[in-house]
Amino acid sequence: MENTSKEQNEVNVSMEVVWQGTAGKHDARMSEMNLDGCFIDSMGQEVLGETIYFKAHLPSGPWVSLQGEVIYQEYPIGFGVKFTDLTEGDKRLLEEVFAAHGGKVKAAEKVVEKEVSPVVEAAASPIVQDSRRVLIAEDDAMTLRMLTAIIETQGYKVTAVEDGREAFRVLQFDADFSAAIFDMMMPHLHGLDLIHYMKTDARLKHIPVGMITAEQDPKIWDDSIAAGASVFLPKPFSPPQVQMLLRMLVSKTSV
Repeated sequence: MENTSKEQNEVNVSMEVVWQGTAGKHDARMSEMNLDGCFIDSMGQEVLGETIYFKAHLPSGPWVSLQGEVIYQEYPIGFGVKFTDLTEGDKRLLEEVFAAHGGKVKAAEKVVEKEVSPVVEAAASPIVQDSRRVLIAEDDAMTLRMLTAIIETQGYKVTAVEDGREAFRVLQFDADFSAAIFDMMMPHLHGLDLIHYMKTDARLKHIPVGMITAEQDPKIWDDSIAAGASVFLPKPFSPPQVQMLLRMLVSKTSV
């Protein structure tokens, strides 16, 4: 990245990226980053000053949607991006990735510690505890039990259902969820069907949705993000990856 970025404690990373600009969609890789922006290795025809939208595959497993302005070009190597319109949740996630690669984050420890200690916060505020609920729809019984157990350890109450139709029935009369996690492919109604329904209902459209799937087709997760999912997590996954997914979702609850 350019010299101004290097002065801001730049770190080397290696994350898959799919970015889209005026010239279309491109597979690429993020090779450098700081808390203000990143460098994307790509031969795509980006335009200086344009806003691009991109999805980055975090080391922890999930994909996260970001956007930024192209601030310089190093053709044919790639281009530099300045992050724009970051939510507080996006900032925390980028800080975690940045710190994991050796970057120095000022006063980040206290913010992260508060974020990953929901049980302590819930114990101090019973009212908040009652609103900490997650809806999970997954047709594989073992995966459903695993997701439920992991999320409950984070201080959330879980409503677990075995297919898309049951999730739809729950959502018809209950909209009090901090987040929802759906499997992509389920009997009766797929995860995408549930998202489309939620985004057209004023009671439900505020609920952030995470999608999980064993499908390897990049178009699958791309479609889920385009439909309104906040985060996409491929299978198989580990407990820390699910915990990261949950933090990413609840950080978007008020956005």
